[in-house]
Amino acid sequence: MSGAVHPLVGEQAKAVDPRDSVWLSASAGTGKTQVLSARVLRLLLEDGTDPSAILCLTFTKAGAAEMAVRVNEVLARWVRMGDGDLGRELSHIGAPVTPETRDRARSLFARVLDCPGGGLRIDTIHAFAQWLLGAFPGEAEILPGTRAMEDRERALLVDEVLSQLVAEADAPTHEAIRVMSIRKGPDGVRRWLMRCAEVIELWQGPTGWQPPMRERVCQQLGLASDADKAALASLCADNRFDCAALRRCLDGYEGWKATKGSDAVTVIGEWLSSPDTGRYAGLEGLNDALFYKNGNPKLPKNADPGFVAASERVGVTLAAIREQQMLVALADFLAPQLEMGRRFALLWEEAKAREGLVDFDDLIRRAASLLSDKAMADWIRYKLDRQFDHVLIDEAQDTNAAQWRIIDALTDDFFSG
Repeated sequence: MSGAVHPLVGEQAKAVDPRDSVWLSASAGTGKTQVLSARVLRLLLEDGTDPSAILCLTFTKAGAAEMAVRVNEVLARWVRMGDGDLGRELSHIGAPVTPETRDRARSLFARVLDCPGGGLRIDTIHAFAQWLLGAFPGEAEILPGTRAMEDRERALLVDEVLSQLVAEADAPTHEAIRVMSIRKGPDGVRRWLMRCAEVIELWQGPTGWQPPMRERVCQQLGLASDADKAALASLCADNRFDCAALRRCLDGYEGWKATKGSDAVTVIGEWLSSPDTGRYAGLEGLNDALFYKNGNPKLPKNADPGFVAASERVGVTLAAIREQQMLVALADFLAPQLEMGRRFALLWEEAKAREGLVDFDDLIRRAASLLSDKAMADWIRYKLDRQFDHVLIDEAQDTNAAQWRIIDALTDDFFSG
């Protein structure tokens, strides 16, 4: 931009009108940040708008810096610009071209510098959360001296807590670390543990997840709470498996003189004569006898419709059992991993408290809780209402649910009713 104000056309011009609340969606490189900056300029030009009452939230520090530079460069140019050039730039963003608007435009640079902090409030969501907690430390229950950790501090503390976890771990935890390392590698273990630490509320409170977790995992997966490999064998019983369809397939294969037909007859006969546990152990062999690797049935070219339909029903039954097998295997994997993650998350919280540190997730979570706390929220929002009348969000699609809780709390009075 380099301080220049380019003409806005079409939907861009509509999006900067401060009389409307706007959600702007466009592809990368199409000028969204330019439009957002122009909307800030339009707000500043509105009679009665206090520059300190504008809050811009961005997703990255680079985005915040870019927007601040764009706006400040324009305001600095407007101070010295002649009436003709200034009027042209005001018209580019849809502002009224009047002597009053020109005078206001020339005064904005000084007015913005007089804002608390020496400029417009353009922050990342994390920086704003940190400011909010600093403004209300007692309400947020922040201990004196607590500060946001730097990246290197975070990496060192993760290593320290991970070492503590391994040193104090029992055999199941060691096995969980080993299994996750084999599946995802050492970095995968670290990412999993930090993901568990990010959702600390999942492990706390009367409804928090507590070990042993397998029963609860099964419930989440839609399984019986006691589902295991032994219980799966009951799916092969006469009253659970579509044995009528399988016997119809047996009749069809007996009339097929090819090797595939005789092999299927042998496998089906042995499978039907076995107990439930034997049937369960023989499921793979049964599937191989009836179906090719790609899932297509092994049938003669002249198979009658009843034979084909029976084969399809057996395939559906086998697929349902395979799905249950995968879910049980997933429960077997997830339960110890969640228990390991919970243990790490609690150790991580203890370590941060010990060192007097909070991370980015803490900032967002605590700020969101502070603004959502019924006992405190009205007072805090009353204080904030005296500071922010306009909130602009950059890269809104990258804003997660916890961050939106903060934004919703800041704006809900405006949208109420």
